[in-house]
Amino acid sequence: MYGVQCKKRLYLHKFGKRFGISKDEVSAQQEAIFSTGTNVGELAQQIFPNGVDCTPDSYYDFHPSIEKTSELVSAKSPVIYEAAFQFDQVLVALDILVLKDDGWHAYEVKSTNDTKETHIQDAALQYWVINNSGLNLKSMNVMHFNREYIREGELNIHELFTWDDITEQVIPLQPKIGNQINENKACLKEPTVPEVEIGSHCSDPYPCDFIGNCWKHIPDYSVFSLTRAMSKGWELYDQGILEIKDIPEGFQLSDSQQLQVSAEKSGDTFIDVAGIQSFLEDLSYPLYYLDFETIMPAVPLFDKTRPYQMSIFQYSVHIQEEKNGVVVHKEFLADPSDRNLRATLAEQLIADMGKSGDVIVYNMAFEATRLKELVRDFPQHTTALEGITNRMVDLAVPFQQKLYYTPEMRGSYSIKKVLPALIPELSYSDLEIQEGGTASLTFLQMVNGQFIGDVGDTRQALLEYCKLDTLAMVRILQKLYQTV
Repeated sequence: MYGVQCKKRLYLHKFGKRFGISKDEVSAQQEAIFSTGTNVGELAQQIFPNGVDCTPDSYYDFHPSIEKTSELVSAKSPVIYEAAFQFDQVLVALDILVLKDDGWHAYEVKSTNDTKETHIQDAALQYWVINNSGLNLKSMNVMHFNREYIREGELNIHELFTWDDITEQVIPLQPKIGNQINENKACLKEPTVPEVEIGSHCSDPYPCDFIGNCWKHIPDYSVFSLTRAMSKGWELYDQGILEIKDIPEGFQLSDSQQLQVSAEKSGDTFIDVAGIQSFLEDLSYPLYYLDFETIMPAVPLFDKTRPYQMSIFQYSVHIQEEKNGVVVHKEFLADPSDRNLRATLAEQLIADMGKSGDVIVYNMAFEATRLKELVRDFPQHTTALEGITNRMVDLAVPFQQKLYYTPEMRGSYSIKKVLPALIPELSYSDLEIQEGGTASLTFLQMVNGQFIGDVGDTRQALLEYCKLDTLAMVRILQKLYQTV
């Protein structure tokens, strides 16, 4: 599958260390995603229980697994987990192999809510190896989460999972599989790393492990950092232009992109005073500066949640009764053992948010969607929660529209770029938890009982992080007032 994406990725995966080329460092969040895939595979085994596991003792030696699988197939074992097959130097390990009245059926488990094109290609390879090994499969299936499943009480495994029979989709791909394998083998026989130019394939269908190596000639802030760069970045790259300051006059850009380029070349800050003034005049006090933190577990952990549903576990709100007035802070961080924490949070949020005054958020779609989900799942709070949503004002708008733009923002209106550009003395870098991904992963570990560390100190770190998100909005709005 690496070779289908990029021959260079396949070659470096196999021989990179020989050339002193290492894989990119895997983030804690990415590790958590890999772990999710493993856990989901084990959970799915409960659909076909009491199987025999062929997982090898060492992933560097699959021969015992292959032999064990062959023996179990010959003995007509009803269910086999991690069934291993090898043909023409290609090894596959199937998640679940099931013997039914009409023959053998294959199930590959994916921790997604649907079957994706890359899953079909992957399954086509498995089908090719298994059938050429002498086992005639009756069906090839991709098992995944049922996106319609809603947890109520204990987890219902049989409702959590569903599967798609993709046999008719993988059979036409069989001739192509053999050709791709031959191409990959030829690639691996070469004495040097293949020359492959960077492109959209670097992250399609998944980010490559060697982007750090292949993209090392690209500056951190490049033509790919243009606002909504899309094909523009590649067009400039193909012309040999890497840095925004080198984009020639007359190159066709949107107004927003042109402003970004002009600011980079001149070093000037661009301010639309009238536009900012209009934004500020529409504000209605008291102001409630609100920010949510969420987790998105693959397997629903709480009642009324679905696979991969975002669940709010924390919020921070700064309250300002009048312009330039005193700011009062309130916060909520759920107890990870509270299996009904969304309801607990909703009730506290309603109590803290008052009934009038604008609710200032940053990137409104996120908070508005989370509140809409709470309304759906806790209809008794519909009036109060919809009231909060209807009061929302998006502080990102002046920066998204580049009513205020500095070169330090680097084409982004993310609060992580806007804050240091406008309020450099207020920084996330001093915090133990510095971004939302880490906050989410940390709390999810607490919920799952996997957290290692001082719970009290870490909860305080979570509170400090979320608090800075809303304090940042207070200071940013204050800066806009000073500007006009």
